[in-house]
Amino acid sequence: MLRLLAIAGIAAGLGAGAAQAQTVADIGMAGMDPRSGKAPKQAVILFHGYTQRGAAMKPLADTLAKRLPDAAFIFNDGPLEAGGGRSWYVLRGEDTENTRAKAKQLATDTVRKVSEGLGVPHDQIVVVGFSQGGGVAFDGGSCVSPDVKAVVSLAGIVANGDCKAEEGAAANVLIVYNDGDPTVSPGRIAQFQDALKLAGYDSKLETFPGAAHWPAAAGLTRAQDFIVEQLGK
Repeated sequence: MLRLLAIAGIAAGLGAGAAQAQTVADIGMAGMDPRSGKAPKQAVILFHGYTQRGAAMKPLADTLAKRLPDAAFIFNDGPLEAGGGRSWYVLRGEDTENTRAKAKQLATDTVRKVSEGLGVPHDQIVVVGFSQGGGVAFDGGSCVSPDVKAVVSLAGIVANGDCKAEEGAAANVLIVYNDGDPTVSPGRIAQFQDALKLAGYDSKLETFPGAAHWPAAAGLTRAQDFIVEQLGK
């Protein structure tokens, strides 16, 4: 009897270990596990801007975590060195190695790995990108199947934008932009929207007063509200 109880205890322990949710670090990502301490129910994947690093997106993740305590947050570095930081693809000059296509693959692989590794379905994932990362975020969210729930572009520029929308399953897309942005012109925002439309996506552009490239406070608040709305909270 004692032997049977011991075996049962070992089996229960192994079962508990197998059921334990993986962490962000377990799947080889940089970011934050859910603030609640529980297994993640949602995930927000953030792509930084040109010459930044993933940590630049952490303040946004910190703010969102207060409203989405069961969400995991991912903010990796881009693969290429650029201006003391990182880049997702060659932004200036000739792209002889087609790093744009590689960035698209990296973005979609990131979404898949987060979904499979953390056990979060695509309809509970939002991808967010700033500037160069805005287009990469769209590629990551639209080139998986099915799409993620939503894409948020913070003054984003198009990267590839060539994955077609799946009927009835297209991600919701919000673009937040400062009217006085000194880095990304209104024409580049229009180019981004045109690429999305060609791929079969509707996007909503919300413009706010501001003279910086990073979204103004009102724009960030709108983006945060949208993300929370999309994830059902």
